[in-house]
Amino acid sequence: MDKQQIIEQIKWMIADGNSDHEIEALLVGEGLARAEAKRTLAIIKHELFPDEYPEFIEPDKRRNYWWPVLLTLAAIFTLGILYYHHQHELNTAEREITPADMILLMKAGPGVYTTELNKINSGWVFDQDKDRWENKKRKTALAIRMEQLLYMCPVLHDHSFQDYLESHDFRDIIYGKPGSKIYQNNEFMFTIQTNGAYTMISLANR
Repeated sequence: MDKQQIIEQIKWMIADGNSDHEIEALLVGEGLARAEAKRTLAIIKHELFPDEYPEFIEPDKRRNYWWPVLLTLAAIFTLGILYYHHQHELNTAEREITPADMILLMKAGPGVYTTELNKINSGWVFDQDKDRWENKKRKTALAIRMEQLLYMCPVLHDHSFQDYLESHDFRDIIYGKPGSKIYQNNEFMFTIQTNGAYTMISLANR
């Protein structure tokens, strides 16, 4: 049947008291999808009996059904950022670098320096132009030069670095250069040089 014949058939079925289910079955048999069959029936019933059946209103196709999904994704993303920062803060000690840290870094290799340094105190980045790791917030830097690990920091106001070395079996070697000290054991040698503003600490294998 063509469209007009189908419409006339539906009108007769409505007049004869056929159920909506039967009429929708006819439309589906003519090739309409179930949703389209319901829509067509609603339109015809309103045309025949406008006082009994409300006008069929097309859904707003412009409505953006993605909003709930986008809001959910935004919430998940925000929670992920908060979790990351929380974990980052938990994993950052915010303390000064110690001789033990330098030894661990030297053994681990430069591939993990950025990650490991930021576990000690946050703000470390690698400067490719200077070929070194820097923490501008703390005015400190770390570099590898001639198989030595160099750590530069503001002048140490206490003797914690030296105290650590002396308490871990590093011997204080007499060194003639003013402002410099050498500590060594059977495996490593630390050289500490201090000027008016900065302390330079180098670590080398013996």
